[in-house]
Amino acid sequence: MNDDLTPSPVASRPYPERATPSRPGWPELGVAAAAAVVLLVGGALLLLVAMPNADPVAAGFGQYALGGLAPLGAFIAAVLLRIRDVRVFGLRRTTLWWILAAIGIAAGCVALTYAISEPLAQLFPGSESVQSDYRAAGGAGVVALIGGILLGGILTPLGEELLYRGVVANVLQRWGTVVSVLGSAVIFALAHGINAVIVNALIVGVCNALLFRYSRSIWPGVVMHVVFNSTYVVMNALPGLLGR
Repeated sequence: MNDDLTPSPVASRPYPERATPSRPGWPELGVAAAAAVVLLVGGALLLLVAMPNADPVAAGFGQYALGGLAPLGAFIAAVLLRIRDVRVFGLRRTTLWWILAAIGIAAGCVALTYAISEPLAQLFPGSESVQSDYRAAGGAGVVALIGGILLGGILTPLGEELLYRGVVANVLQRWGTVVSVLGSAVIFALAHGINAVIVNALIVGVCNALLFRYSRSIWPGVVMHVVFNSTYVVMNALPGLLGR
């Protein structure tokens, strides 16, 4: 009988740890998509129950908040699934050059989308009603304008960039830049509905996916999106603020 209780090298060998993925994959994309749907549907139902007869201003603020918080929650769900390192999702430092480039691209996108707004209105009749609550939220006075910028100009772009670039474009990058840029931009555009806004969203999606691909950081796209959205919040609010 062997009384030596010292464990053998084989018995004491620890189980190998599973390697952490170098980028998010299908599990993260699936969890993020499911979480986004649940949060959007649940949030919309909550708004209907809490504000059944809400005026356009309150409805606009509610939609702004939901449009930012739902993708933010979906991003958090994707991060917590396996990887839990936000740098993998693009939350890493960037340079001043990329920030300045993002601001310049945002100015170009505003000019382009404004120039094609009239043809798009003809192509998608009735699209004005889609943005009516958003316009009301930003055009009901200075305080409402500030709220519109905070929710629609900052919160919404942050949540959308984390989800559509940090998760979606990141996952699609394994099939190359073209698939990542165009695929994530199309998904982002379709999430805005089939209306005149879809073209604007596609343009923003392509630009921000390219910024994310080559800067390897989420922040240039966030800056671009913030400048773009905030500019439109102010532009939409001006007629109401000027009494027109």
